[in-house]
Amino acid sequence: MSTVIDTERLSAIIAAAQSPSFKKLLEDQEKAKKAVADAEKHLAEVEARLSSSIPPELAALLNTGDANEKKARKARVKAERSDLKKPDLQELKEILVRQPAKTLNIRGEGFDTPNIKVLADANPHLLRYEKGTWPKVTLLK
Repeated sequence: MSTVIDTERLSAIIAAAQSPSFKKLLEDQEKAKKAVADAEKHLAEVEARLSSSIPPELAALLNTGDANEKKARKARVKAERSDLKKPDLQELKEILVRQPAKTLNIRGEGFDTPNIKVLADANPHLLRYEKGTWPKVTLLK
């Protein structure tokens, strides 16, 4: 695979690299890099003096946690599946008859969502399952 060189474009790039403004930008970049290196060196010196002036007992207390370390997240508290109510079809129908609009908020009332979903899928003529964050089941008859 051969590469075609655009001589006009190459000439323009060389001319731009030789321009005084480009050379000034390169000099400014070098000055900025030197300034950053000097600042990092000064910071290291200050931190060394600071750490040498702190009593060892206090230093041990201050260094117990790393500042870059993320806090551990608390484990999500889940309801035990055994704690959830798992009615059979007859019990579910009785519960739904007593509910307003014959609709039950499954999670809100502490029922086992997969159990209710299986009942609704097996009996689409009796129950309508509404999925979502707070799933619901409605008695149709």
